Amino acid sequence: MEEITGVIVVNKPEGITSTKVVERIRRLLKVKKAGHLGTLDPMATGVLPIAVGRATKLSEIFMELPKEYVGRVKLGVLTDTYDREGKLLMEKEVPPLTTEEIEKVLKRFEGYIMQLPPMYSAKRHKGKRLYQLAREGKEVEREPKRVYIDEIRLLGYEPPYLKIFTRVGKGVYIRTLAKDIGEALGTVGTLWDLVRTSACGFTTEQAVGLDELKGMELEERRRLVIPLSSCFEGFPSLKVMGRLKWWITVGNAVVVTPEELGKEELKEGEYVKILNEDGEFIAMGRLKRSPEGRWLCHPHKVLYTS
Repeated sequence: MEEITGVIVVNKPEGITSTKVVERIRRLLKVKKAGHLGTLDPMATGVLPIAVGRATKLSEIFMELPKEYVGRVKLGVLTDTYDREGKLLMEKEVPPLTTEEIEKVLKRFEGYIMQLPPMYSAKRHKGKRLYQLAREGKEVEREPKRVYIDEIRLLGYEPPYLKIFTRVGKGVYIRTLAKDIGEALGTVGTLWDLVRTSACGFTTEQAVGLDELKGMELEERRRLVIPLSSCFEGFPSLKVMGRLKWWITVGNAVVVTPEELGKEELKEGEYVKILNEDGEFIAMGRLKRSPEGRWLCHPHKVLYTS
């Protein structure tokens, strides 16, 4: 079976781990390599992009891209996992709240904030996952982490439930956000439902259900894998051929101009899609300004060599 490379977008159902979804995709597509681009808790549903084949080499770049969620927060209750599947820790009265008051509090969470990773998370402490320690009844000190929330807004309030939309950067725990919002509103809060509507440039419209995939023939499933040339929308691209293609894929930088990349201005560290003469993705480059002031595109992740 020939190698296949790209991203398949799964509409993850409730009650299954992201790792299990990846295992099923590996079997359904008959591929050796696959990995999700940002985990979803078993309770959560929605967009779960899965890189397959050589696309797994680009996972870190994909995961730098924003994710969007619609969630429901139940005020007045707190669980040990910060979601409805956890053990109840506390119940607290919910003060009378107007939508204006809630919206004002939500605005405080936009931009860079410090967030404490929950004990029930996959982060490691001295080689052990935090959730493993939590299941043993242990709690350890965690370092707050600086994360970015691009937007958060109220979609509705039917006491005790808040419905919110949020667009976030890498590493944000929506469960922790729910808890922190509850505290900021003068009570406690727990994430009750969560749907991811967009992740890493992929949307609900591109997602396919696991049951739907099972009913397809192998070739039909494989046609749903989005090629890398169609990913990273908005990134500048550079087409290379002949000796230049060989030069960059063996690790050398090339001089580029804004015009070549179809941009008015270039930024230090910006990613560039490098395509061959047929428009196929061969590498991800990164821009750097030389001491002489020229822009150089350095190969950052090479998927195919000449």
